[in-house]
Amino acid sequence: MTKSANTTTLDDPIFGKMAYKHSWYRRQSIYWWNTTGVDVQITAHAYNGEGISDQQRTAFSEYKERIEDIIKTSIPSISVYLKNTYDKFFSEEEVFNALTPRNILFMENGDWGILFDADIDIEHGIALYKEKGTFKVGPQDDFL
Repeated sequence: MTKSANTTTLDDPIFGKMAYKHSWYRRQSIYWWNTTGVDVQITAHAYNGEGISDQQRTAFSEYKERIEDIIKTSIPSISVYLKNTYDKFFSEEEVFNALTPRNILFMENGDWGILFDADIDIEHGIALYKEKGTFKVGPQDDFL
C-alpha cells in the first residue's frame, strides 16, 4: 500500500492496481454487456482504508471467470423482474439497451453485484447480485 498526498493505492494480486476513496476502486472497460465497450468502476468495499479481503478476491476471481455465463443465464430473471416491477416486457436486446452497468461491487463478505443505471428507474437503478450464494435481481438498495 502506498500513500501520496491525496491518494492511497495498492497493487492487489487479484484486483490489480486500486486507489482508495471510501472504498478500493479502479475503472475498467467491459465487453460482456452486449459486446460493446462500457466503462465501469470495479469497487472492493472497505471501511477506513482496510485492505481487500480474501472473500472479495475469491468473488472477483469468480466474476472474471464466469461473468459472460452469469449474464447469459440472468437475462431471463432480469426480464421477469422488469415485467413484474414495471409491468413492461423487455426482450434480451431491450434489456441490454435499457440497463447500463456502472459499478461491479464486491462486499467484504464475498457477496458481489453489478449496479446498473436504468432508464425505467433512474432514481433507484437495478442490481444483479450474488448474496449468500444465490443470484438475485432487484433495486440497488436491496444489495447495498
